[in-house]
Amino acid sequence: MLKARTRAPTLQPEEHTRWCSKKRHEKKFEEIESCRRQETTSDEEYDTDLDIDIDDWLLESRIRRMRIASQGETYLAACRLAGVIPVSCFVKHLHDKDLVVRFRNLGPSEVKAMCDPLKANIQVQTLDLKGNWIQESGCHYVTKMMTDNISLSELVLSENKIGNQGVIALCAVLCRSDMICKLDLSGNSLGDSAAEAICDLLTKNSSLKHLFLKHNRFEQRAAFYFKHALSHNITLETLDLSWNCFSTRSVTLVAKGVQNNTGLRCLNFSMNGVGHDGAQYLGRALRVNRTLQHLDICFGRIPEDGCRYLAASLEINDVLQGLKISNNPIGSDGAMDLLMAVARNNASSITYLEMSSVQVSETFRKLELRMKDARTFNIVHAGYKRKAGPSEGQKSETGDWWVRDPMTKLRNYMKENGYRLIDLFRDFDKDSNNTISREEFIIGVEQAGINLTEGQIDDLIKRLDKDKSGTVDFWELLEGDREHRILYKKWMERKKRMSRKASDVVITSRSKAAHREAPKADTPHTVINLFSDGQMTSA
Repeated sequence: MLKARTRAPTLQPEEHTRWCSKKRHEKKFEEIESCRRQETTSDEEYDTDLDIDIDDWLLESRIRRMRIASQGETYLAACRLAGVIPVSCFVKHLHDKDLVVRFRNLGPSEVKAMCDPLKANIQVQTLDLKGNWIQESGCHYVTKMMTDNISLSELVLSENKIGNQGVIALCAVLCRSDMICKLDLSGNSLGDSAAEAICDLLTKNSSLKHLFLKHNRFEQRAAFYFKHALSHNITLETLDLSWNCFSTRSVTLVAKGVQNNTGLRCLNFSMNGVGHDGAQYLGRALRVNRTLQHLDICFGRIPEDGCRYLAASLEINDVLQGLKISNNPIGSDGAMDLLMAVARNNASSITYLEMSSVQVSETFRKLELRMKDARTFNIVHAGYKRKAGPSEGQKSETGDWWVRDPMTKLRNYMKENGYRLIDLFRDFDKDSNNTISREEFIIGVEQAGINLTEGQIDDLIKRLDKDKSGTVDFWELLEGDREHRILYKKWMERKKRMSRKASDVVITSRSKAAHREAPKADTPHTVINLFSDGQMTSA
């Protein structure tokens, strides 16, 4: 007798999908139970050397499958309740180790729906929601989820505009949890109040090892909090404070915290106002700190004399492995000081030195080659300065007016040494009164080694001095640089036009010469006649 097949009842599409899913799970559970009954009835006295209980294993697998189905249904139900569209990649990777949902423009409502199944999830260890603009309310939903979740160890909330209050609520929860070891809050426009909550987290939490806070708005008050937190924290290994609003005074405060720290391995402090004093205090920190291995202070406005403090610390430090100091006005002399300091320290651990904006001297090149032969050492710079011979120098002086222009020579000097216009102004302003006199200009040019005569300096000051005060302030230098660039653009356009005209003249003359050239016969018995239509005949 044939068994009647059960028909699917007439249901709505959503109810039909749920009914089919239920039937599939029931069928799978029946197969598991059938296998279990066959194992138990075949031979109850069967001995095995396995350390697991088959019944427990089958039960655990059954529970796991039920949990997967229930979490998926929980997410879909939450989406229906919130009136949002389910995210397919979230459903697909809901039970993976790394759950990455980046740049999906989710918003607070979508995140709220995601947090419901994550409360009971024990598979996901990394939650990456970068670039979704979940805002402060979305951060509160993530915070509530964190109170129930016991598996998350890495949380990425960068570029989400979660605001200060969202971070304060998140840190309050993490202070009571020891699960998170990596936290990324970059690009959220966080201020000093958020920094206070983060630093309170650093003093109370012992599991956080990697903290990323770049592209925020931390200032001096935040620097004071970080000084206190770094002085007491011993577990943090990576700290990224790049692209913030730290002034030189703020950098000195953070440097004092680094000096007292005993756990930090990597510090990124690029794109902040390190300056002369900041470099001095960082040098003091490197003399004392015994754990810091990688330091990034690119774009820090560190002058050449500030670089000497770092060089002095490298003669003593035997822990630091990598130093990035690109795009700082340290010049070739500052680069030479750093390399000589590493060469003098036989116990130095430096294997990577980056100064990609600085052109170095021939002496630097020779020392670099000797060091690479003696140890594992990699250095990045902008190449070697080429010394021009007498004939070459004379040619450059008697060439285009642009080459001889004193402003061009100043700009070439800035480019070779990684200077900005403000760095050049500060070097020339010897008495720090925010103006450059004629005497200061001459001294600055001589110290920099720029090939300018006193007559050229007088012409340059006359061109830059708009208010006829006899001195040049920074805004006059800035305006002169702008006019110089406009003039250069016009000169290049005129030069290209002249070059095109010259090439057209050459092409026209060659064409006329080709037409004047008479054809020659191949043999004495063959004569080639040229007709207006271009055909050839032989006679």
